[in-house]
Amino acid sequence: MAHEDLGETFLLTLYLNTVHDNVQDFDKYEIGNDIGLLDKLQTDNLVKELVERGYIMKSKEKSKIYLSNKGREKVEL
Repeated sequence: MAHEDLGETFLLTLYLNTVHDNVQDFDKYEIGNDIGLLDKLQTDNLVKELVERGYIMKSKEKSKIYLSNKGREKVEL
């Protein structure tokens, strides 16, 4: 899967979990595992890029993340 596709898959998975579970923040490693990322480093690198693009935000808890408004808009398009 191409890197850009992984980012979109990650965002979509986070979005679907948010909608279905009615929870705002999720463990980034669980999402990474759900989409088939190989390890924590790969997940950390993808999350860092998505944070820099403004699609996700880090929660107060170290491994927790949530969708930003920009990320939600990208997924809902």
